[in-house]
Amino acid sequence: MISFFKNDLIAFCTSKYPTRIGRPVMFIVDVDRTFAQLRAVKRIVPPLLLVFWIVLFCTKPCQSVEPVRTIYFYSSETSINNFKMLKMEFDRYLSRSGAYEFQPFSDREIFEGHIKDKKNCLLILSSWHFCAIHQAYSLIPALIGIRDGKKYQQIVLVSKDEPLMKESLKIKSIVSAGSEQHTRFSLGVMLKQPAVDSIRILTVPKDIDALMSVCFGMSKIALATDNSLDQLKAINPQIYKSLNVIAKGEQSLLFILAIPENGLAKIDNFMELIKKCHKIRKERKL
Repeated sequence: MISFFKNDLIAFCTSKYPTRIGRPVMFIVDVDRTFAQLRAVKRIVPPLLLVFWIVLFCTKPCQSVEPVRTIYFYSSETSINNFKMLKMEFDRYLSRSGAYEFQPFSDREIFEGHIKDKKNCLLILSSWHFCAIHQAYSLIPALIGIRDGKKYQQIVLVSKDEPLMKESLKIKSIVSAGSEQHTRFSLGVMLKQPAVDSIRILTVPKDIDALMSVCFGMSKIALATDNSLDQLKAINPQIYKSLNVIAKGEQSLLFILAIPENGLAKIDNFMELIKKCHKIRKERKL
């Protein structure tokens, strides 16, 4: 092969080409030196290729791709109106510690249909919702949310009117941040009245919005939590004083981080990540 290319190269380099002034020009090349360099390159290339393939095939098994673990979120107690921002912020935070993806839902049926038979995932949902589906979906609790050092909250009915006996309450409409199912369930527990299906429910994004609607006369009664009342007290004590708690429900746990019973075995890293969320909140990143 070398001798063949050598003859071709000599023929090419000794060929004549017309120049600008019509005179032939001869290419003069040190052929022996050129082919000595080619032979040197030929000796080097095979070892380099061998090393390349060894590195490629030996390191490929070691570069295992970490599976993406999805955190599915649905809240029966709040009406989130900006899922894009919520997902972006959580994804940015979670990406610091591994292949995690945050997926929020606004509809309970879609959420439950999506998590069915899922194993490599985590769920964040209200304690009320967890109690309703944990047996059917084989879920076990991993973490319980804490707010201001407390893991419990209490549902309350708030109005500007004076407190009355539960039996005397005649509620036609109510404003709430929770889902319709959760709101009606809470009303049934508090009022001990089965006929809560006829109550009209106005949904707002947050508990604080429900309380403010009562303060400004847009609604007569709001369903909220004691934590939201404490928040309003800190923000505006005067408005807080104008409200009365007319009924109280039972205490319930805050959000639950749940996992499939036969799913993930090692979630310690993610659990530590969730525990540090309060620090991110202080940094105003979430």
